[in-house]
Amino acid sequence: MRSLGTPVGSTQQAFGPSSAKGLRSVPPSLKHSSCPQHTRTAVSCLGAGDESREKVPSLPTPSELLDGRQTSCPIAPPSRRPAVVMAVSPSTPPNPGSGPEPTGSSRSAAAGGRGGTSSSRGSGPGSTAWEQQQEAAAAAVRLADAQPGAAAKPSAPGGNGGAAAQKAPTSGGGRKGGAGTRKMSWKQAVAAERDDDGAASQAARAAAAAAGGSAAWVSSAASAPVGASLLSLPLQEEEGGTVDSLRYAQDTKTLSVELDEEEASKIPPSIPNPLTARAAPAPPPPPPKPVSPERAAARTLLATFNPSQHVSGREHWMVVVAPDNLMAGEECVLLFNKRQSDALRERPHVQLQYAFNGWELKNEEDAPFKADLSPAGTPITDMSEFWSTRFKVPEEAYEFNFVLHDNEGVYENNAMMDFMYPVAEGASREEWSEILAARVAQREQERQAAEARARAEAEALRQEELRKQDLEKGMMRAEGAKNAHLHFQNVGSVELRHGDSVAWCVSPSPPQAGSRMRLYYNLAATPLAWLGPNIPPDQAMAIRWGINGWQSPTVTVMTRSEPPAEAPQPGDWWQADLDLPYHTGAINLVFNYYEHYDNNNFQDYAIKVALPAGVTSVDAWKNSLVEVFRADEYATRVALEEEARRKEMKRLAKRQKAQDMVKAVERRKVRHVMDTEPEIITAGSQIDVWYNPKDTPLNGQGQIYLIGGWNRWSHRLSIGPMAMIPPDTPAQYNEAGQVVVPATPSSGRETHWKATVKVPQDAYKMDFVFANVPGGEGVYDNRGGYDYHLPVEGSPIREQSIYCVHIAVEMAPIAKVGGLGDVVTALGRAVQEQGHHVEVILPKFEFLQHSPILAGQLRYETEYDWGGTRIYVTSAIVENLRVWFVEPQNGFFQTQAVYGRYDDEVRFDFFCKAALEFLLRTGRQPDILHCHDWSTAHVAKAYWEDYNPYGLWKPKVVFTIHNLNYGQKKIAEAAQYCQRFTTVSPTYAFETGGAGPIAAHSYKFSGIRNGIDPDLWDTESNMFLETGYDAETVVEGKAAARAALRSRLGLTGWGDKFIVAVVSRLTPQKGVPLIKHCAFRTTERGGQFVLLGSAPDPRVQSEFDGMAASMGGQDAAFCFKYDEPLSHLIYAAADMVVVPSMFEPCGLTQMIAMRYGAVPIVRHTGGLKDTVFDVDYDKARAAWELQGSSDWQRDQLDATNGFAFEGTDPPALDYALNRAIDAWYNDRPWFHSLQRRVMEQDWSWNRPAMDYIELYLAALKT
Repeated sequence: MRSLGTPVGSTQQAFGPSSAKGLRSVPPSLKHSSCPQHTRTAVSCLGAGDESREKVPSLPTPSELLDGRQTSCPIAPPSRRPAVVMAVSPSTPPNPGSGPEPTGSSRSAAAGGRGGTSSSRGSGPGSTAWEQQQEAAAAAVRLADAQPGAAAKPSAPGGNGGAAAQKAPTSGGGRKGGAGTRKMSWKQAVAAERDDDGAASQAARAAAAAAGGSAAWVSSAASAPVGASLLSLPLQEEEGGTVDSLRYAQDTKTLSVELDEEEASKIPPSIPNPLTARAAPAPPPPPPKPVSPERAAARTLLATFNPSQHVSGREHWMVVVAPDNLMAGEECVLLFNKRQSDALRERPHVQLQYAFNGWELKNEEDAPFKADLSPAGTPITDMSEFWSTRFKVPEEAYEFNFVLHDNEGVYENNAMMDFMYPVAEGASREEWSEILAARVAQREQERQAAEARARAEAEALRQEELRKQDLEKGMMRAEGAKNAHLHFQNVGSVELRHGDSVAWCVSPSPPQAGSRMRLYYNLAATPLAWLGPNIPPDQAMAIRWGINGWQSPTVTVMTRSEPPAEAPQPGDWWQADLDLPYHTGAINLVFNYYEHYDNNNFQDYAIKVALPAGVTSVDAWKNSLVEVFRADEYATRVALEEEARRKEMKRLAKRQKAQDMVKAVERRKVRHVMDTEPEIITAGSQIDVWYNPKDTPLNGQGQIYLIGGWNRWSHRLSIGPMAMIPPDTPAQYNEAGQVVVPATPSSGRETHWKATVKVPQDAYKMDFVFANVPGGEGVYDNRGGYDYHLPVEGSPIREQSIYCVHIAVEMAPIAKVGGLGDVVTALGRAVQEQGHHVEVILPKFEFLQHSPILAGQLRYETEYDWGGTRIYVTSAIVENLRVWFVEPQNGFFQTQAVYGRYDDEVRFDFFCKAALEFLLRTGRQPDILHCHDWSTAHVAKAYWEDYNPYGLWKPKVVFTIHNLNYGQKKIAEAAQYCQRFTTVSPTYAFETGGAGPIAAHSYKFSGIRNGIDPDLWDTESNMFLETGYDAETVVEGKAAARAALRSRLGLTGWGDKFIVAVVSRLTPQKGVPLIKHCAFRTTERGGQFVLLGSAPDPRVQSEFDGMAASMGGQDAAFCFKYDEPLSHLIYAAADMVVVPSMFEPCGLTQMIAMRYGAVPIVRHTGGLKDTVFDVDYDKARAAWELQGSSDWQRDQLDATNGFAFEGTDPPALDYALNRAIDAWYNDRPWFHSLQRRVMEQDWSWNRPAMDYIELYLAALKT
């Protein structure tokens, strides 16, 4: 059993902004009793020395707080009341029966476990009983203030109801606590007096105190000054009831002090400035803000702060703050009682780590603030030893969050919930949301600007380095030209003679670099003399020539000519004019006519060339060439870079278009259930959400609630629960005749419910569910457990990336056996292109030592002893993915193949745990571990049993089944332990959902189809195709490919027959009998048949060998080996591709065929049914799946793309094949339009990648 390491209780984990991330257990040394009735707006009641818990009595009322009738913690029973460590009442009245706001982590089982709703929810905001208590308390305060000699009575620490981890409900768009609890905006409460000496502020303080304060419920202190009230009186609310935070920001930037008339009269008039005399006078500064009594009292307290007096009567508290009610924009003092902390009692150093507003308001470096504590100077007893620090509360704060630690890993963090105090007269949650969004937008702009500057600087350095390389290449080429000139002056010539006959000669002689020369060729005097009478008049000889050792090779066609003056002799003369570049040092050439060459007996010919006119020496010529070559290198490089940029921009544009189409289709698919106005949601806008419960679990419900959040349920603001407006609801008006609830229109939305939502400025995703209850147990529509998610455009915040690690034994192209390797690579790349981080862990097979892709780039990472052997880990980049290679020294992977050893299961299980060990030892914490098929299925069980409890705590496991026919025991194990598992198409998931390994866990099972790599299977720039083409030129492109294929395979081109192709392994799964029948039927109907594939079964292979012998020839070709270049040519040439599989988990052949404009003919099974839609029978299904249309006739859509059949016998295949052939014969234009349509459809990884990302996010929430 792995050791747990540090004993539990010796240290506490710091939990910065989050309250429970990563902690395995609660140290038993924390013996404080947390008050189960406290909401998260107050710090928990922590008791020392008593772990017992009994029924919680009712909380003290404000009157009880005033008259001192309850002076001890109400948590403990009278017989065993613990000393109260700390208690602070929240700044808002309790909301009886209310529960937490919707969060993404606590939802009822009825909601499918997806974020959004609480397991219990309150009855609504406000409480008449509380208002009565408040009035009674206010009356008591007025009575106490009316008696100057009476000191305020100390109250017992208390707190309002609710568990410590809950949040108080937000009501009426204000701060926590509901309507009526906050009588002034935080903007009004900014201090008006800024003088340091305070001499002129006493009257202002007195006036402000007389004006009253906010109705905040505060904790009391025994040392409160005479006349200070425990409950303040309400201030006047700002006109309009809301705070203009942007105007406040402007006010604070231009804050100034106004002078009264007497003081102003003492200032001499300004001397007029001719430049500004006509300028309009500046607007007067805003008037000073009134100071609330609470703020004035806080300033007075801190001006003459006495720690001993302030903690008097609270020696048993763990944390005390001064003032008791923290004020935004003011200083405060935090006192920490070390004797009440089990964790820090004996630690010599204590530091405060703090932030505000749910850990969102941090310092300029976007990190928590830090402050060292020092002894406060209070008396030290067995119960108390206070340390303190002073800091300022930001004006935007509504909440103070903190933990304490010793800088050595020991933390006091309020039993993993962090400490939290409310802040008065600061921003509301809504106001802070807007402020934060603006700050995030500014930071994002600054980040983008910094990145742009960094890219510009890097590009400038790169260009400078490339310019140096251009110069170096120019110098090398100039040196090469010089050497070629000198060499060929000795071995070159200006004519060739065979006896007395001239074979060829030049004019002028010698030719001069930078000029034109004419080359004469006497065919009759060469080895090709026999060709003379056989060259037709419309054909000619050609020169293949280059310069300086065959640089810049060129072909020039010759013409017949008269004998030249340089060789006036009869013969079969040809001539050609050649323009020699300035840098020509020599000419290399051969003569040819088609496949016949005159090449100087395989040594080629060479013509020496004179220096350019005006050049006196070879060195001068070389020096002049340096700049010529440098400019040429630069121009060539720029042209290549521009072409690469153009291709990349085109690729990205196509990918973005496909991704936008996927999003649009998904929006259309849910439109019959819900949609929004406007359809595209933008940050900061207001939208209407429409919901049709007809086809949902909420059909027939009397009330429907919208419950949601933002940014994958992680945003501070939530949606609702919001009662939606029923269909056909008339408009509702107030007494002034203003519309308070707009009417829900009936046109086209007779069954739709409506809700209006304000989108936060920093939202990038809207998340929501629908329910018949505002929270708790009820009926929920949460989209099958995945929730509804809609993208929000224009957000300054980017979605947090997912760190995914694939653990697999295959990866294309370095270790590919089947489709599994393709999925690992292509899916990883597609997810990474969406902005996430993907890595792969692979065994270091012996054959990888010879991989050209890995040659020279393997880098050592780490090594460790595990499993009885030494394990080395190296890394490399493969297809833009970081790959880790695990290489144990026990010989498990010293093989020349991935599979086939007798102990595959044992060694693959070893690899699974070795991969997890690597992650643990290197401190990596992925979000997702994605394992594949039986070979790495053991990852799921090994992780949860052997690694999650011991440090590798973060990941969730996703498992993909590629073929259910192998390793069912392993698959069943992974299905049990993983959080989500998939197979490679929705139909295959449906076909296998009842299988033994899956059935028991089908609730977390789904199908996501595979995709293809559009860059690998590219028809426009494909090295294996002589003529590229796209959807617009598919007819011409495929005609050229047919001609090339026929030439290569020896098929006849007469009549330009249609071509039917099969590219497949010849196994029973692939429908061998139907493949044979397809060959006969195709040739019988006048077409040509091409097969690429082989059979692992010798008997099956011999049958196809016989077919090749009997059928092969002009109309049939059989290629029994996999040939990558040939496969591209076959897909491009084929008019139809047949895939008659008996079962097919996904299948790539049909998608590749459509990429090349070949019409697929398939048997409807597995992934073939998910990707091919019959032109006659699947119009509605195709319109829905590919376009998101529920009515293809109304929308005039035809998204069908092939021909399909259901049966497994030859007549079933004939039904589909004959319809395709008939269409080719009878309606060629329609058939060509079908080819264009299938090319335009997107079968890449765009949509599957988005589906997998949603799956990853769903796994993370389990």
